[in-house]
Amino acid sequence: MTLPQLICILRDIPEDQTEFVYKGKKIKTVTLIHCIGSRQIEGVHEPKGDRLNTYCSRYCCTANLRIANELKDRFPKIHVFDFFRDIRTHGIGHEAYYVNASKKDVIFLKYPDEEPPMVTLEDEDILVQTKDMLSKGREVRTSSDLIVLVVGMEPEPIPDLIKIFSLPTGKDGFLQEVHPKLKPVETSVDGIFIAGTAQAPMDSTESIASASAAASKAASILTKDQIALNPFIAEIDHDKCEGHALCVAECPYGAISLASVGGKKKAKVEPSLCVGCGACVPVCPTRAITLKGWSLDMYEDMVAAMIKEVE
Repeated sequence: MTLPQLICILRDIPEDQTEFVYKGKKIKTVTLIHCIGSRQIEGVHEPKGDRLNTYCSRYCCTANLRIANELKDRFPKIHVFDFFRDIRTHGIGHEAYYVNASKKDVIFLKYPDEEPPMVTLEDEDILVQTKDMLSKGREVRTSSDLIVLVVGMEPEPIPDLIKIFSLPTGKDGFLQEVHPKLKPVETSVDGIFIAGTAQAPMDSTESIASASAAASKAASILTKDQIALNPFIAEIDHDKCEGHALCVAECPYGAISLASVGGKKKAKVEPSLCVGCGACVPVCPTRAITLKGWSLDMYEDMVAAMIKEVE
């Protein structure tokens, strides 16, 4: 089973019950295996769809250690094995989970990144075999009544939402902020903020913190009587525009559309949507689009100056 499934099962067991019984079987030994679906390695793990989840899901180790402690506290005679690649207890005070689990005789076994534990079934015994890097690569095999997969977090597929709002995504599939330090909850689309696990794997504390930041950013906009727009936006020269609509297809923010100008279809820019990225400029075959404050001739002169041979 997965770690979330185990959490739900333990929640339904009475607090005064001192033995872990699942589906009529007394569970004497539990094996926890880390990094299932996270920190995947090309050539070792099978990709899901078109990508590997190479990122660390952050919350998994802490959640795993908390459950390991709970198992030892509620069922004193139970044996717990913890197969891990690295212990990463993100967050203030979470290191205590690891220390307490060690004191309660949870057995930790560090397996190599490229060689995940092998799980086999012999008669009614579930066997887990791995190389333990804590004992210099010695082969270790344990017998277990229950295998718990500590699974990582994946982003929920939201292709329609991403398309409608032109939301940026990272290579991990999560929505992407402008800058992790300078603008941690802002996107490249003005007025749209992200928080919590839409942005990256987070625990509840981190989610609350990012949600508070996003709410503050939104409030700073909503409390203003007027909002200043970016002055450096795309500008259309209707004398040159022939309505090819290549700029309409290229614009990632939906800021350009075709409108009737003098009885002909011409490109039109919506100032409130344009962010001045310049993606539309190079695709116009008639050079009808520029960014305010700049011109194509200026750009060409700068490039010519950079590549000019020094006499």
